[in-house]
Amino acid sequence: MKNKIEISFNYEPKVEIKGEESKEYLVEFINSQTNMVEHSVTIKNNMWAKCNKRWHIPWNIRVNGEVLHRWNIENQNIKISLDSKSIGDTLAWVPQTVEFAKKYKCNVTLSTFHNHFFQNLPEYKNITFANPGDPGEYYACYKLGWFITNKKWDEGTYHPTSPNTIPLIQSATDILGLPYKEINYGVNFKPKKRPIKDKYICIAPHSTAALKEWPYHYWEDLSSMLNKKGYKVVDISYEDNNKNNIINIPKLNWEDTFNYLHHAEYFIGLGSGISWFNWAMNKPTLMINNFLPYGYEFTRGLTKVEDYSVCNNCWVDPRVQFNKGDWDWCPRHPNTNSQHICHKNIKPNKVYKILSQLLEFK
Repeated sequence: MKNKIEISFNYEPKVEIKGEESKEYLVEFINSQTNMVEHSVTIKNNMWAKCNKRWHIPWNIRVNGEVLHRWNIENQNIKISLDSKSIGDTLAWVPQTVEFAKKYKCNVTLSTFHNHFFQNLPEYKNITFANPGDPGEYYACYKLGWFITNKKWDEGTYHPTSPNTIPLIQSATDILGLPYKEINYGVNFKPKKRPIKDKYICIAPHSTAALKEWPYHYWEDLSSMLNKKGYKVVDISYEDNNKNNIINIPKLNWEDTFNYLHHAEYFIGLGSGISWFNWAMNKPTLMINNFLPYGYEFTRGLTKVEDYSVCNNCWVDPRVQFNKGDWDWCPRHPNTNSQHICHKNIKPNKVYKILSQLLEFK
């Protein structure tokens, strides 16, 4: 009985030879767009071979000089899984799965940790949502995330380009073989009653690392200035903190967070998930962010507060590697007075002045 050759595309192309016939096979993984052989190897029966490039490449598979498979995903079932639980990552990447389904005319099953943000929206009517780990049979599978290889941001296995050197959205479009474009299809939310009678501004002072945050006493000083102009200031970060001049409403569920943002006069945030929430709701954002250049987060409705007179934009420096286990991570000035100077140097008066122009008060 002849050996059986099985070909699959579960996150990476794989060729497996099954059978008892002793024979050698030259396996070639070919990029059909460029006709380049991305990887080749000789194997025997009861062995397998993979190419470790896990982003979208239209693979042709050649074995012993014969093309056994030509890539065609039209009308095929494709699975896209989000590796990240992050709110910002999810909101940035999920709209691109709709574009993938449109471009390649395929049937997309999408797995995220926050499906409820998108289900029942008309833009996602052709997307099948699944929970992480749900089984299924697919022509090809892709995984979206920020991946690390050999203790560095990956380049060459999961990502064609190191993800910290490109905009967040582009890390998804690169994996999915799409042109980079900022796309927002919104979130599944219906406004409720206004939560505060007086006019108010939402803030979100907390994030996932110290380098992203602005000194807490700066928020108090800024809020004092806004209080004098008749604005309440509401902290909608999940964390429970009591700050002067600020209404603290911790541990809101997502629906109530959306509602506070919806009715707010403005939102002031950081490079964090709540800023992406605000973007998804098509609300304007004033973002204090000096560790990442303009354009690497979203751009629609964004006004960014930066200060290039001091150390800045370390996040995109290819020479450094973020250590998520170190809350106080600062790659250039650790344990010095200049640690996190990028945000310490942005004073409340500067933020207030920019906001006064946006809200047209003096």
